[in-house]
Amino acid sequence: MFKRVRNRAKWFRSIKPGDISGGQFKNSLCFKSISVQLADFNKTLAKEKGVFIHAKYYPEVSCVTLVGVTLEERQKELVDCNFSNHWRKKLEKEGYDSSFGY
Repeated sequence: MFKRVRNRAKWFRSIKPGDISGGQFKNSLCFKSISVQLADFNKTLAKEKGVFIHAKYYPEVSCVTLVGVTLEERQKELVDCNFSNHWRKKLEKEGYDSSFGY
């Protein structure tokens, strides 16, 4: 379910709308830089790729899960508070949240 990530930019670019991908890292100290890189991706390449990427961090096990949503879904998240966490439901459905007992 979680695989070692060696190239973050390549990992981000591999995500398509509807994809869920779990990455494992040496430790959780890199989460801040991952967050910055992902924010940069979402600001610059999201329109080109047609995907906005959300991330869920699991610091206790040094893992991150990425969830790709369409740009239309992202716009709906920004205006409809009832829809803002729909991407988290995808994690639950795929068993990612239950993997760590959250």
